[in-house]
Parts: sequence; C-alpha cells; structure tokens
Amino acid sequence: MSDDRRTHAPTPLLKTRPATMLTAIGLCAVIIVMQLVPDIRDMTSSRVPAPVAAGTR
Repeated sequence: MSDDRRTHAPTPLLKTRPATMLTAIGLCAVIIVMQLVPDIRDMTSSRVPAPVAAGTR
C-alpha cells in the first residue's frame, strides 16, 4: 500500500507581502537621503563662491 500524502513545503520565515517590503525599503531609502542632503548642501555651498554684486556704484 503506497502513501499518497503530499509533503508540506516549509513555511517561509518572513510572512510579508511584496508591497509591505517595498514600502519598508522605500522608507529606509528616504531616511538615508534625508540624512545625506544637508551634507551634500554643505559640500556644494563651500565650493561655490558668494554671489558678486553686479551693479556697484
């Protein structure tokens, strides 16, 4: 007599939906960008000379 029962696949460790995972990754990326923007502004503003007054009399 043969055993016709199907074996169960192992349950995944993380049970997150793709949309939830993409949202989490997107939020992490936004936080990283927000932390880097002030540093980038400081680097670029130190390289650019102050604006020169065009019409000095």
